[in-house]
This record gives sequence, C-alpha cells and structure tokens, in this order.
Amino acid sequence: MQTDDPAVAEIVDFISGEVGVDSSLLTPETPVSELGISSLDLIETIFKLESRFGIEIPNDGPLSGTDVTVGTLVDHVAELLAAQKAKTA
Repeated sequence: MQTDDPAVAEIVDFISGEVGVDSSLLTPETPVSELGISSLDLIETIFKLESRFGIEIPNDGPLSGTDVTVGTLVDHVAELLAAQKAKTA
C-alpha cells in the first residue's frame, strides 16, 4: 500500500470515512473485521468503491475471503483503477 500514491490516499480516505476511523489508523496489516466491517459491510463498501471510482470489483478475487486486510482492499482497488486508466489511455 503506497501511501504516497494519490489514488491510494483517496481510497484510504474513502474507506476511513465509510468506517468512521481516522485514516492514520488504517495500516496494510489491519484486518477489516477489526474496523467493525462485517462480511456484509465489506460487500456494501465494495459496492460503494465501485460506484465512487467507476470500476467493477470481481466477486471471486482477493476480497472474497474472511481475512481481508486494509492493504489487500486498497491494493486491489488501486490495481483496478490503474488497469482502467491504462485502457482509456
């Protein structure tokens, strides 16, 4: 999770706002479950990320497990954004 990347910073800020936790507390190793995000809440957050960034996050990717970390979530969304940007370039 590259915090100097503006896209990553925007994703972290978005997640921070969704869960009501200061973004400085969101480390790559933090399990989303520790932020009070249940599996149902994670699905809702994924839908909101898709809507916010205009991407589609596959159901069978790295976010489908129960041990999702903030780093996994942020990195996956950042990769999808980069791929989308590459397609439109």
